[in-house]
Amino acid sequence: MYSDIFSLPQLFGYATFLLGMVTFSRKHDGHFKRWLTAQNFLYAVHFYLMGNPAAVASMGLSMARNLLSMRTRALWVAGVLLAANLLLSLFVVKSAWNVLPLLAVAVATVSMFRLEGLQLRYGMLVATLLWLANNILTGSIGGTAMEVVITIVSCVTIFRLRRDRQLAAQEA
Repeated sequence: MYSDIFSLPQLFGYATFLLGMVTFSRKHDGHFKRWLTAQNFLYAVHFYLMGNPAAVASMGLSMARNLLSMRTRALWVAGVLLAANLLLSLFVVKSAWNVLPLLAVAVATVSMFRLEGLQLRYGMLVATLLWLANNILTGSIGGTAMEVVITIVSCVTIFRLRRDRQLAAQEA
């Protein structure tokens, strides 16, 4: 798992980490979703090489979700993605912890299609924590590092959004 830190699978994890940092620095939603799709592709290759088919399937759904959410926020599209997620789980879940990436994708799908503002950030934080647990169990060094950084950035952003909301309420 963690024994060969310079193996090909781990190198893809490091590349995913670097692309993740670029991705989460994007301010424009469209750019963010395009970069996220590229990051998800690298992540899928990483998880394939790490032998985690549930995470590979989850990344495929994430890529579809990102691209579709650029065009629509329709509830039926989110429903189709969630149904595909459930169907995939029948084929790729081999152990209890394989459910983690599928849950992460479900939470992120609902969040991206139905939530906004602070609620969106909370939903994405939950998805990030599920990915973090998956990456620790998979043995992904780069993926674990990336999810830790994203968790920290998300918590800081949530704090800032809550503070801004409180300040606006005090001024009103």
